[in-house]
Amino acid sequence: MEPDITVIELSGRMALGREGQGVEGLVDECVTGGRLRVMVDLTSVDYIDSAGIGVLAMAAGQLKQAGGRMALVAGQGRVREVLKFTGLDELMPLADTVEQAADRLCSGVALPPPGA
Repeated sequence: MEPDITVIELSGRMALGREGQGVEGLVDECVTGGRLRVMVDLTSVDYIDSAGIGVLAMAAGQLKQAGGRMALVAGQGRVREVLKFTGLDELMPLADTVEQAADRLCSGVALPPPGA
């Protein structure tokens, strides 16, 4: 893993409330500290609602404005389905593994569409 990639590991629920505020605060710290390549690992998240999707989209936008980039990691399952259904995977790379997301963040290349 590249040393300048910040990994934010989340677990449980990502819904309206503290979870979202926590992510916003972490991304703020990254931007302020000049850490502009951020990976959010959602493999241990078992639920995400529209508020959680909104937090991720806002965080990606904040990083982009600062010249940075964000990638998401979500294995197969409900959370990944929600991310794809909402189109969040079109705003930022969505990877199966941390390693795959790190490769995409380092290369600046978007992930290929599923099945490609």
